[in-house]
Amino acid sequence: MLSEYAVEPAAIGADWRTFKDLIDRFGADKGRLISRLPTKWEKKVIQAAKEAGVPDVRMSSIVERLRESKHKVVDFNRVYDYEVDWINNALREHATRPFKAIICDSGKATCAEAMHPDDCSDGHALFSAVRSCDVRRTADEIADALNTFAAVSTVVDIVDPYFDLRPTEGNYLATLVSLLDRLGGGPWQPKVIRVHFRDHGSRPPPELVARDGAVQIKGRLPPGYCLELYAWSEIRGGEDFHDRFVLTDLGGIMIGAGLSADGPTESAAFTLLDFEHAQGLRNRFADGSTAYARAGYAVRIRDDGSTELF
Repeated sequence: MLSEYAVEPAAIGADWRTFKDLIDRFGADKGRLISRLPTKWEKKVIQAAKEAGVPDVRMSSIVERLRESKHKVVDFNRVYDYEVDWINNALREHATRPFKAIICDSGKATCAEAMHPDDCSDGHALFSAVRSCDVRRTADEIADALNTFAAVSTVVDIVDPYFDLRPTEGNYLATLVSLLDRLGGGPWQPKVIRVHFRDHGSRPPPELVARDGAVQIKGRLPPGYCLELYAWSEIRGGEDFHDRFVLTDLGGIMIGAGLSADGPTESAAFTLLDFEHAQGLRNRFADGSTAYARAGYAVRIRDDGSTELF
């Protein structure tokens, strides 16, 4: 549901109005992310603004907005050659892993996916974004819908009250394995995947979750990854634990029918969440939460199959 855009620092930074309009159109909640090309993309934008003579008061605003936009400019693990100009770097990377579009000044790019900042409207085919859709409930299609979101995030919180690795309790394992396969096959940094589910009397104790989970996950976690499983109880008079989400440091997706791969005849609604809303939801499943109560030990499973209760 997310698209990656290469945005030329000079094209967005040289004019205050262009910067203000464009930066507000990006973010996971908008369905669009700016590729961190190069690594110090923000500094290149500021440099372009200075060179264009943007007034100090506007410069301060650009710097502040960039500081608040860390969730909009994302590292897709692109290669950048500082001996070559920006557009040639973008075109080379585009040939290897295509961007949705390359946003740059007119006449600089020579590919069909190039567009000028003035053309960045929701009605433009290269700038349109899907923020809500139905996803068929197969493991691969759910994983495809989540892959980019999970790949470029540092920590992924999967929230599903009914999540269960036992095959008799839904086909959650297939979805998780399919997502892990995609993450392991990409150029992504290792990460922690945390799964949050609702505690109830029929769930096995953490010791059994650790023992059986390690067997089911063994060999499926990419190198450097770990899986953490958390059980939560509702607090009397507090929040109901019903909704399903995938939440990250970039934002979140609300998932209607859940993450179990129940077959192609069923679908689940996937809807992008406002960034601040998503971070508030993440806090419900963090240490010190006042929305829910941790139920017993959490389980950590590492890529070598070892486990830990904590």
